Amino acid sequence: MEENYIIGLFILFIFSFVLFKKDKSAVEVASKSIAESRQNISGTTGVARYLKSHGDEQLANEVSGVAKYLQAKEALGAELEESLAVTSVARYLANKEETPLSGVSKYMARQAVYAKKMAKENVSGVEKYLNNRG
Repeated sequence: MEENYIIGLFILFIFSFVLFKKDKSAVEVASKSIAESRQNISGTTGVARYLKSHGDEQLANEVSGVAKYLQAKEALGAELEESLAVTSVARYLANKEETPLSGVSKYMARQAVYAKKMAKENVSGVEKYLNNRG
């Protein structure tokens, strides 16, 4: 009875050795396919290479949605860099020049000019003396 177990294990070992033995030709083919796939790193996707190999050149040459997204993202990045180059003060001054003067601001400007004019006219003799003295 024990001999049957030993013979069965021996047969199982031989069978598994033969079945799972690595074939050198299979290893060579696998290494060649890996080398070829590394050489095909040309920026095209696997889907594009597949379509080219099956003769559908028109679909293979179209720009993918991912490529379009990345191009749009790069354009936004360049636009963001340009907007960061302009300071907030420059944006404020640009907006300020575009806005027209209101009636209130015109009135306040006239009042300031009138106040300065009146201050110069209503100067006492001591103030005139001190101003002229230097």
